[in-house]
Amino acid sequence: MKVLIARGAVFALVAAAALAPGAAAPAGFGWSRAPDLSVYGAMRVYARNAVEQKVLCEGQTPERAALGWAREYSARQDWVDAAMARRYGADFMARVRTPFTPRVACPSVHDPRWRDQYGRLLRLLEIRFGPVPEREG
Repeated sequence: MKVLIARGAVFALVAAAALAPGAAAPAGFGWSRAPDLSVYGAMRVYARNAVEQKVLCEGQTPERAALGWAREYSARQDWVDAAMARRYGADFMARVRTPFTPRVACPSVHDPRWRDQYGRLLRLLEIRFGPVPEREG
């Protein structure tokens, strides 16, 4: 009984220290430990939200928003798509759906968080799948 109480107290102290303000999370938590398909799905949600925000909040036409997104990310996205298809199979990747998320709210000032999060997750998958071929430009 005393051993269980002592273990509980140690666990409580460790949890309190981890949750204390200013405590840094240990390395390897968050997206860096998530499975590839979870990162890929979240990345697609962020991309959709970023493009949707350009159209609904900033007044761009859907064609212009899609064209700008493709110009900036299509080569990298195509490379990650191909790497995912090699690892999981093209048939499986063709069935992967983008998870549903509600529409994003339009902020009063420009908010690049969806675009930034997409870029971070895209880079994480590029790192996981090995050397990225040289990019033009």
